[in-house]
Amino acid sequence: MNTQSILRVNHKDARVAMAHMYVAFLALAVGGLMGLLQVFVRSGRFELPANIGYYQVLTVHGVMLGLVLTTFFIMGFQYAVVSRTAGAFSAKQRMAAWIGFWLMTLGTTMAATMILLNEATVLYTFYAPLQAHWIFYLGLTFVVVGSWLVGFAQVARYVQWRKANKGQTSPLLTFMAVVNSVMWFVATLGVASEVLLQLLPWSLGLIARVDVLITRTLFWYFGHALVYFWLLPAYMAWYAIVPKIIGGKIFSDSLARLSFILFLLFSIPVGFHHQLTEPGISAFWKFLQVVLTFMVIIPSLMTAFSMFAMFETRARPGAWRKRPVRLVP
Repeated sequence: MNTQSILRVNHKDARVAMAHMYVAFLALAVGGLMGLLQVFVRSGRFELPANIGYYQVLTVHGVMLGLVLTTFFIMGFQYAVVSRTAGAFSAKQRMAAWIGFWLMTLGTTMAATMILLNEATVLYTFYAPLQAHWIFYLGLTFVVVGSWLVGFAQVARYVQWRKANKGQTSPLLTFMAVVNSVMWFVATLGVASEVLLQLLPWSLGLIARVDVLITRTLFWYFGHALVYFWLLPAYMAWYAIVPKIIGGKIFSDSLARLSFILFLLFSIPVGFHHQLTEPGISAFWKFLQVVLTFMVIIPSLMTAFSMFAMFETRARPGAWRKRPVRLVP
């Protein structure tokens, strides 16, 4: 493989990544403004105009920052790092990513419109028995399905790289991006099932009622792994990007890969600790889930050790004279 061809993100891939970033930072601006309005309202010195409700603003804040910003930013970031380390995506892979992006954008527009019309004031957890307009639920479904397509493109590029480089260790950042995408696939099965099988038919009037406990359990099957999905891009930067910036080298490639695999394993499923007050879940399962949740300390401590070891090695006398190790294979 010609390594010179992957020293920069392919310009066509860069357009895909930056399109995700534009939407992400737009969501950050809107969500941040809504958060500021919440502070003003809670202070008692400001009233929302035009009959805008407090929880309507809170829903915009939660959905924009908790779901839209994170999903668009992470998928764009991972798309860029895969292109940077594993090489340019194929035309079909890039097309899948574009379709996914536009599907996510359409879904975000649908959900945001319903929230602004005060037809979906259900917070970002959309807990039943609160009910939103069916367009809101369908929009969020489009966001999830679109993210699957972008993640699929990353996994497909990784598989293609493995076939072309048999016997070689895969690029670290590409491996990390694929692990995070797989975790996202598994996690979103819960929220997709909740919306498609219960909330969407309920909002359309096709079924008379839903099982509130099941809807919440399916959401938190997704909701806790969502936190890891937010976290792992920072771990990618700590493990693979920070050493390059400071002219050092990663402490252990194998340790980094193991920590990501452990995050994947410990994230499936550990959402019951958000439901400790729910009467329909037995104490045994609550206890087991709390124990599994604490297991995340293992890859976290591995990461902390790796980072401090890398900093210490770089700071040794004379280390600055050593040529930095290039992380791109």
